[in-house]
Amino acid sequence: MRPDQFQDTFRRREGVYQFTMEHLEKARLFRSESDYDYGVNSIALGTCEHPKVRVLCYSLMDNHLHLLLKGRYEDCLKYYLWLVRRLRIMLKQRYNVTGLLKDMAFDISAVTDDRMFQNEVAYIIRNTYKARMFSPFSFPWNSADTYFNPLREAVHGTRIETMQITEVKALFQTHTKVPGNWEHIYGRILNRCFVDYNYVEKRFGDSVRFFDKIRVYDLEAVINADRGLPESIVFTDMELQEKLQVICRNEYQVSSHQQLDRKTLLVLAKTLARRFGAPKTQIGRLLGLSPDILDKLL
Repeated sequence: MRPDQFQDTFRRREGVYQFTMEHLEKARLFRSESDYDYGVNSIALGTCEHPKVRVLCYSLMDNHLHLLLKGRYEDCLKYYLWLVRRLRIMLKQRYNVTGLLKDMAFDISAVTDDRMFQNEVAYIIRNTYKARMFSPFSFPWNSADTYFNPLREAVHGTRIETMQITEVKALFQTHTKVPGNWEHIYGRILNRCFVDYNYVEKRFGDSVRFFDKIRVYDLEAVINADRGLPESIVFTDMELQEKLQVICRNEYQVSSHQQLDRKTLLVLAKTLARRFGAPKTQIGRLLGLSPDILDKLL
């Protein structure tokens, strides 16, 4: 459901809402580990700016993001729009990219019962698996590590209260007051500081139900193995980007694919598909080629 359809139905209503940003077809929102960390920190800092909103679950993908929020609809919407504005600042400062997220479409779903809630959480944190990037629990930039994790409190980082105010502002690129009991590791705020995992665990009831929900969507690999199908090698965007740069330097004597002419760029797209098995959507994101062109080319 689009935001304008929510206005009359959910105005001032407390609830759980899932926000999904529309996929960017020709660009990436997060291009490096530092960008992803900035995204996680922004989600955390948003709870300081909008204290009536609770983050229940999230996942950052390279060209979009998913959020599950609890609060009044108006507050959750303000939180989401604040987050998008902060990401726009990142793109401007780091890549001199403007307008990419301006008026960017997004969908909202109101979560109405426990079954839907459990499915939404499972959908969000298994998103990296569906995108052929990581298993849900090895991906550093989602909230999967907070739920039913007996080692959750055993992980310790640097407490904010031990840092100088100027250090905090510089590290997180914010003037927002960050809670002193929060911790970070290498500049990324720990999920347990701002994700309301207790609420999520209560809605699932027990860890068996939670992991069964996640495991259901991981059966494809098991089935393929049982059938004797060959295991395919999958590269993340960051891994494929590194290989792309090597090809540009060694085979085309340029430092970036952006220096290639149109004809050579199409040849490069075929190379990525043939040599590394990259899907069309991934090639389109990395090279900035439209789906129509890639459909004809590949």
